[in-house]
Amino acid sequence: MTDGRLRRLLAGRSSRERDGRAPAQSRVPVLAKHRPLDLSPNQRHDWLHYQEFGGTPLYDAVLLRLRGPLRVPALRTALRALVTRHASLRTRFPVLDGAPRQVIEPADRISVPFADLGALPTEGDRGREIQELHRAAVSGYVLDRRPPCRFALVRFGPADHVLVMSIPHIAADFWSIPLLSQDLSALYQAGVAGRPADRRPHAHDYADYAAWEAAQWTPRARAEELLGWQRRLRGVTALPLPADHPRSAGTPARSWTHTEHLDATVTEQLRTWSRRENVTLFVTLLAAFHCLLARTCGVDRMVTASSSANRESPLTAGLVGPLSDYLVIANDLAGDPGFRELLHRTGDALRNARDSTTLPRDDLVQGLDPARELRPHPLKQIYFNLLSAPRAEVRPSPGLSVTVVGADEAPRRPRLVPEHADLSVNCFDYGTGPLVCQLRCTAELYTATAGPRWLRWYRTVLRQILERPDIRLSRIRPQAAGETVTLASVPRPRPRCAADWTAKNAERIDARLLDIWAQAVGPGHRSGEFFQNGRTDVDAAVLLKRIEEEHDVRIALTDFLRTPTLTTLVTAWTTDTAPSKEHG
Repeated sequence: MTDGRLRRLLAGRSSRERDGRAPAQSRVPVLAKHRPLDLSPNQRHDWLHYQEFGGTPLYDAVLLRLRGPLRVPALRTALRALVTRHASLRTRFPVLDGAPRQVIEPADRISVPFADLGALPTEGDRGREIQELHRAAVSGYVLDRRPPCRFALVRFGPADHVLVMSIPHIAADFWSIPLLSQDLSALYQAGVAGRPADRRPHAHDYADYAAWEAAQWTPRARAEELLGWQRRLRGVTALPLPADHPRSAGTPARSWTHTEHLDATVTEQLRTWSRRENVTLFVTLLAAFHCLLARTCGVDRMVTASSSANRESPLTAGLVGPLSDYLVIANDLAGDPGFRELLHRTGDALRNARDSTTLPRDDLVQGLDPARELRPHPLKQIYFNLLSAPRAEVRPSPGLSVTVVGADEAPRRPRLVPEHADLSVNCFDYGTGPLVCQLRCTAELYTATAGPRWLRWYRTVLRQILERPDIRLSRIRPQAAGETVTLASVPRPRPRCAADWTAKNAERIDARLLDIWAQAVGPGHRSGEFFQNGRTDVDAAVLLKRIEEEHDVRIALTDFLRTPTLTTLVTAWTTDTAPSKEHG
């Protein structure tokens, strides 16, 4: 344990009250919700994801099959009460005054549609309808005109219903879902019993907390923290991952995702062994994953990103919203350590990450690479998470059985999902039963078979460390005998826009486009790259939305981020502004 962490614990300070920031107040002031509010860093991150990938949520929808006696009016009332209680569920995100904002809608504008499909004759017909419900629940998200959360109730018979809950990450994170499930059960039970529901643990909403937390950061504090991170991560580069395809010069936009269960016996052995070694299951799994990266990529230093619940404070207890924080875990595996030694190094790296003040994620990523020259960015390349939380179980009444349908955890065929990272692993631990492992790898580098291959390698490493806990790093063999890997080369820096490009092409550039560009980057900056002028990804998204709204020309944010220059905009503008098309 580091001396600084020990002093904080002895002084009774929490890990959130870190050096460089004054101890936070113990009370969150309640905001006036009648005006648009700034987005929190997590909301801003998710808003950018939407701008890049369109109406694709970061979370899958949950469909619950309710069998037994259900009081439909009581459940619909409970759902409306749930949305009333948690303002993040009725928040939309328009662009106002040149920036994305959050607008909290009044509770009386939220509806819970009900459909009676009792005429469907067979279970097969009902199964097909459930699949259609699932597809509808995860498509066509619109953030600016209405809240993206969706709820609906479908009746298949007197004792057979399906509850649809589609809640994207911009409204609630992974650790919020069990809270919503508990609240919904309590609200339904109170409604059936004819009594008032229990009060919330505190009066403030997620928007209040986000504004309070943002106030803790002054411009000076941000600059000092960024300088500290630049020192800590100096020399860190992206990993040369094995690849099926060479890396391109563009920005990856899609990943193959593959989900499967870890063997139940191996899972229990990992839990038991971690307790015996006095480390968390996360440390064991992360150390094994770092072994896999080290042996496969031929490196002994790496940085992976992870997430934490950020719910240590009593101010966040019972709060629903995207509260999760991120961790930057820098690990050193030099010297051919045995796995037990490597385990302790990983534990120290994790403690250092938790003890480090973390700037908002996008601020740190952009601050370390303001001109967007890194491809891939070391902090956006590799993710590893262990998501531990109680299962989201709705228990409305003793005689009602509830099962999840349409979005289960069973192994599926690999499919493409929007994702920027080269490689990300999410392990889901519900305390008992096997771990569920979801691996995503970029389609830029990999074929659809890469996900099962990476998980096979990871299972091999886990098996070897369980059999020989002191095995040295050099003796770990993730790949089968004779199996070879080809490492991806580092891409060349992307070409820059010539300084005199605008002058040479002034006649073919629409004056309206030049005007929008100049307003976005500042006067006197009509050439060069967008991000060289101190702009952010949010600024880029707002620029493109303005072009679309004012001139009906749509330019994908992903395309612009590949080459963020005026040249890109002119090419898209002239392609999409045919003489027959009306603009302005």
